[in-house]
Amino acid sequence: MILTNARILTFDDAHRVIDSGSVEVRADGSIGSVRSGRARGADTVDAGGRLLMPALINCHSHLYSTLARGITLPGAAPADFPAILKKLWWRLDRALNEDDVYYSALIGLIDAAKNGVGTVIDHHSSPNACAGSLDAIERAYRKVGLRGATCYETSDRDGKAAAAAAIAENVRFLDRRRRDDTVGAAFGLHAAFTLSDRTLRACVEANQPLAGAFHIHLSEDRCDRGAVSRLSRLGILNERTLAAHAIHVTAAERKVLARSGVNVVHNPQSNCNNAVGTAALLELFCDGVTVGLGSDGYSPRLWEEFKTALHLQKVRARDPRVGYAEAYAAAFRNNRAIVRKIWGVEVGRIAPGAKADLALYDYFPPTPMDPGNLFGHLLFGISNAPVDSLMVNGRWVLREKQCVNLDERRVADKASRRARALWERF
Repeated sequence: MILTNARILTFDDAHRVIDSGSVEVRADGSIGSVRSGRARGADTVDAGGRLLMPALINCHSHLYSTLARGITLPGAAPADFPAILKKLWWRLDRALNEDDVYYSALIGLIDAAKNGVGTVIDHHSSPNACAGSLDAIERAYRKVGLRGATCYETSDRDGKAAAAAAIAENVRFLDRRRRDDTVGAAFGLHAAFTLSDRTLRACVEANQPLAGAFHIHLSEDRCDRGAVSRLSRLGILNERTLAAHAIHVTAAERKVLARSGVNVVHNPQSNCNNAVGTAALLELFCDGVTVGLGSDGYSPRLWEEFKTALHLQKVRARDPRVGYAEAYAAAFRNNRAIVRKIWGVEVGRIAPGAKADLALYDYFPPTPMDPGNLFGHLLFGISNAPVDSLMVNGRWVLREKQCVNLDERRVADKASRRARALWERF
């Protein structure tokens, strides 16, 4: 297949903008030639002059949270982050059953696809439906057609038996998914403040023969301050670790993260919503920390995370000139580097040999566009444009704004019934 008559943003090393070009999609799901000019023939697909760019990557999300949309909490609103966890998220995850897990993931992945996201890195918890829960999420990935990875959140908050079950689920799924570049696996950990040294050592020991990447929340709130040195001492932090948030870290801790090669994932909208603080994005970059971008399950719109990441740094520094390079790097350079480093998959650029994870946008630029002014078009134009089509691994997931592999309305109806029963249990 050849996609032709497209304005192409390659996001390759040269950040090329091809005003009218063609991209070859090979049968194995990879990209072949990328060139200027229109192609002709029976195997061509006319993009109609739309903008073609790599599908977006969300490096930290919680698909299980999707069925909480619109849920009402009884009593007074939570006053701080620990109260939010106890009153909402830890009650919700204990109420989930396997069907809830599946439909929550389906809806979350559909929403991601319709917003141009081709890869979602998930972090899951369902203590009363732990065994096999990651298989349910995997089925949802394959049904929708997205790429990603998932893991199970190990924690001591529900007791020793629940922690042991979480470790077992991570080990089982990691062992099955080690050679899969479509739906991968990691070893999930909640956060240092809900994990004992004993449990963390058990996780390190269980993970050792599998060499899975640890996926953990790090210093999201003040209650998790000081976690960096403890996690480093216990062998959790290394170049394949995915650490979400890193808000309450000191200058010395940032240097530890940089030396260890830890991959931090910034989740700006969730941080705002939970009032936990703002990550020092500029300082993290300055100290050499690899920082990617995620949503923490707050929204499927990674474009909004990109915008918020930029604007928060401007406000934080009280300087309208800052944040551009860091927001761009997190969303469009580091996210792809993280996926390549941990799961060995080349996504996030349009270049020969990379995976054909591509998004078509209804964006027809009203002003000149070139590598020098690309950021302005991303921020003020492309981020607001409708997604027409999405392709993952060379296969259509979304075509003319419609899901290819399932009936979205039917899935939503079923999910709504699941959510009603879930809320009653909640």
